[in-house]
Amino acid sequence: MKIDFLLVQTRSPIVSRDIDLLQRLTNHVRVSMTIETDLETIRKQFTPQAPPIPSRIQTVEKLVAAGIPTQVAIAPLLPSGEYFPQKLQHIVNRICIDDYFMGDGSAGKRTEKIGIKEKYSELGLEEWCTPQAYQKVYTRFLKVFPKNQIYISQSGFER
Repeated sequence: MKIDFLLVQTRSPIVSRDIDLLQRLTNHVRVSMTIETDLETIRKQFTPQAPPIPSRIQTVEKLVAAGIPTQVAIAPLLPSGEYFPQKLQHIVNRICIDDYFMGDGSAGKRTEKIGIKEKYSELGLEEWCTPQAYQKVYTRFLKVFPKNQIYISQSGFER
């Protein structure tokens, strides 16, 4: 069986158990670890069942150390701290930023139906739930990462 390219998109640190298999795919694989925020309090509000951020960062470190092409997907973008980019800069060299508007495939219409704006309003975070909010995070990352290491939306999930 010939594999052209495999993108493994996950939030789960369990992907590290397959390092030996991923290494055999060499240049035909990329693991994309979702780390949508650097703030545990925010993660717990939006994705309480998702693995904690520190364990996901440790997994990215393991994958990179094993030579597995790896990126961090900040998707869907959640409110984050000013120093989020610095927390990732020495770990990974590829970032993908996506949000509820670009990433839902319908310019935000599907996201609107699930009531995510209400969740942001409940928490007083309305400024983070706009089509322009990703610009704030993109600008922060540009201060730390070269532009050619930051991908926006769909382009980050392509080969």
